[in-house]
Amino acid sequence: MATPYRQPVPSANISRLLTAAVINQGFRKLLLSNPEKALNSGFNGESFSLNGHEKDLILSIHATTLTDFANKVATHHSPETHRPYQDKKPRFII
Repeated sequence: MATPYRQPVPSANISRLLTAAVINQGFRKLLLSNPEKALNSGFNGESFSLNGHEKDLILSIHATTLTDFANKVATHHSPETHRPYQDKKPRFII
């Protein structure tokens, strides 16, 4: 039986970052226009404790919508290898 291939799940810290962007329009606009400033300013008095790979990933993303931003995070975030996936299409492992 084939097992569906799953995209890696973003870390808890990236999930917190995306949650802040979902619930607050001002933070979302800042994240999309100036991710470095968004990371440095934190949200609601809390900072985002991203590791070096996560921070580099967030700073490398260029997106105009949060949906596009989140898709790029999901596509490129690989905690096991710390490298972007080459194959972006779902595949099955037999």
